[in-house]
Amino acid sequence: MLKNKYGHFSDGGASYTVTDWRTPRPWINVISNGQWGVTISQAGGGYSWLEHSMLNRITRWQQDTVGDHCGKFLLLRDNDTGQSWSITPQPLKPAFEKYSCVHGMGYTVFNTQANGFEAEWTIFVPQGMKCEVWTLKLKNVSGKKRNISLVSYLELLLGFFPDWHREFHNLFVKTKFDKKTNSILADSHLWTAPLPGDAGWNKGWPFTAVFAASAAPSSYTCDKEEIFGAYNSWHDARFLKEGGALSGRTGMGFEPVVSMKFDFELADGETKDINFILGALKHETFAKDYPAYIKALRKPQALLKETKEYWLEICNRFIVKTPEPAVDALINYWLKYQTISCRLLGRTAYYQCGGAFGFRDQLQDSQLWLALDPARTKAQIKEHATHQKKDGTVQHWWHPISEEGRFTDISDDLLWLPFVVAGYISETDDFGILKEKAAYFDGGSGTVYEHCVASIERVLKRLSPRGLTLMGEGDWNDGLNGVGVKWKGESVWLAQFFVVVLNSFTELCARQDKNNKRAARYKLAAQNLKKALMKHAFKDDRFMLATKDSGEILGVEACKQGKFHLNPQTWAVISGLVDGVQAKKLMAMTERRLYRDYGVLLFTPAYSVVDKNIGYLTRYAPGIRENGGVYTHAATWAIWAQALAGNTEKVYETVARLCPPLLSMKDADKYKGEPYVTPGNIEGPESIHEGKGAWTWYSGSSAWLFKCVTERLLGVRVEHGKLIVDPRLPAQWDGFTMERLVRGKRTRITVGKPVGVVTENYKIKTETL
Repeated sequence: MLKNKYGHFSDGGASYTVTDWRTPRPWINVISNGQWGVTISQAGGGYSWLEHSMLNRITRWQQDTVGDHCGKFLLLRDNDTGQSWSITPQPLKPAFEKYSCVHGMGYTVFNTQANGFEAEWTIFVPQGMKCEVWTLKLKNVSGKKRNISLVSYLELLLGFFPDWHREFHNLFVKTKFDKKTNSILADSHLWTAPLPGDAGWNKGWPFTAVFAASAAPSSYTCDKEEIFGAYNSWHDARFLKEGGALSGRTGMGFEPVVSMKFDFELADGETKDINFILGALKHETFAKDYPAYIKALRKPQALLKETKEYWLEICNRFIVKTPEPAVDALINYWLKYQTISCRLLGRTAYYQCGGAFGFRDQLQDSQLWLALDPARTKAQIKEHATHQKKDGTVQHWWHPISEEGRFTDISDDLLWLPFVVAGYISETDDFGILKEKAAYFDGGSGTVYEHCVASIERVLKRLSPRGLTLMGEGDWNDGLNGVGVKWKGESVWLAQFFVVVLNSFTELCARQDKNNKRAARYKLAAQNLKKALMKHAFKDDRFMLATKDSGEILGVEACKQGKFHLNPQTWAVISGLVDGVQAKKLMAMTERRLYRDYGVLLFTPAYSVVDKNIGYLTRYAPGIRENGGVYTHAATWAIWAQALAGNTEKVYETVARLCPPLLSMKDADKYKGEPYVTPGNIEGPESIHEGKGAWTWYSGSSAWLFKCVTERLLGVRVEHGKLIVDPRLPAQWDGFTMERLVRGKRTRITVGKPVGVVTENYKIKTETL
């Protein structure tokens, strides 16, 4: 299914099988249950964390998407010949006779064969547990009896990442072996995470890390030097060359690793199973919780089955069947999994190792839950509201555990609260959320409605003398952080977005305020913004980007670079600022200037000269990320705009240009990124790697691509509590079916049309199941 030179979708799209491990960049899985998390690549690289991938990293890892050499490994050694190899490609890169890596929802499985041994290694994160479980199945297929050692290896961090002072932090880690449970236990006497009220370096790590096996190891060590010797790498590691027993060293005063060795003989055709668990438990509950984790070693298959069923049940709440398998795989499985496991629960990946919540980021991500479990969106709304002050300003980001955050002058963050609240109410008809309380960051509490109003009122105070919204430290595009720092520069996109927010909230205000004054005021404000935009922001047959604090205009032909920008065009249509013929003309110009066969550019041409008064996006290499590349998050809005403009054929065409499976099938070496998740960006024409997908997984584009494909291409959405079916299908499609929840009831939608024509007349059938 959707095969390229390195792999293919499997299990009907619910998993991805890598068949050649030398992919152009690491193709990873991000597995998280909201407490424990794992990243793991097709080569075996990756890391583990508890609750926060930066403040509470468990294992060491170095960010290197070229080498991808850091991870947790299982190795085999033939004790008769001295030959050693790894079960995964890293770290020894064996010449596999067979290889596959299956990334699934909640798990990854390696199936390899080398030097006469078959190995199946499964790594998964069970729900409700602070651990990952490994199951290993070995089979001797060499035709003779073998004397083998299995060696596990991982490096301990136990605290703050990045590990910039490794020699210092090594001094605080203490390990011991628990013979009763076949476990190595690790603690650290120092945790440098800045906790609330205690940012100093005089507190211990309040957890105990556990690495346990289902069988007793023949020997073990926690000293890295014993494994490698001085100056050696994996290919000349002392222990693999010399063999023999490990010393059993534990304690303190050396570079801490966890390595167990299991010696055994296997006859030809004989198999051996060993299970492992890696986790971390709080000191105060360790004695109570630890037995359940050790018990998990005896029933891993039951836990794996529960894990798979958990993710499949979530995904099966919204299922489509279209003529394009790539759309089905993304909508049915991977966009949901990427958004939930990576963006909402893990908040980390390979390109960005974060852990923080972004006010605008996870609010937008939570829109995915509206069609699956709206209560999750509601919970996200209320959580974000607590990071707002009474004056309407919000934290741009904050870190759980430390509760450290930053209030900024970025001007769009606060408006995503009323935007998502309005979307939640439109989907659920749950007006009761407006009366629910949430604390203010600076004390006291208010209703969700009052929080939203505080956001809107703050932005209404941030209008220029011309009536446009002020840029501040950046609008949606953080990279425009030099445009309006003096609160004089204007943002055109923000004004358009504000029109959407004001219009959506006008009706809500009418329900909440009996005298209707606020509703009338917001309606008038939206009208005034539209007038100001048409009078001051429409230049050269397009909407300009912004004005600097100096008054200089950005995003017009007179500019040397950055002449034409995407967001002001798409949101002119989305906001209703233009429609009909004018909307079609604007989108036609957008196609001519920004459409490429690998996506829709954020703007063109890219900046090659740094301009401090524009911002840090001009400091990127040209054509990369926000500097003239495809920024996938923004590019998805072009799908929405094309649908509203009535450009039916262009809707699917835009989807196809942004579809990772199709881009990877076209040229996997050029695209480089994983075919099963969205990238944060695809590099543009000025880049030496034009068409390269990067910053994969940790991207706000996944939830938006799901929303735009399902609501605008397929045209199925709930507005004001009522089901709307308004497709925009390409000529080559004959229709589709969808099953989804509509206000808690599973509903099947069937849409049909003749092949070979574009039409607005569809055969539509809906039924409650």
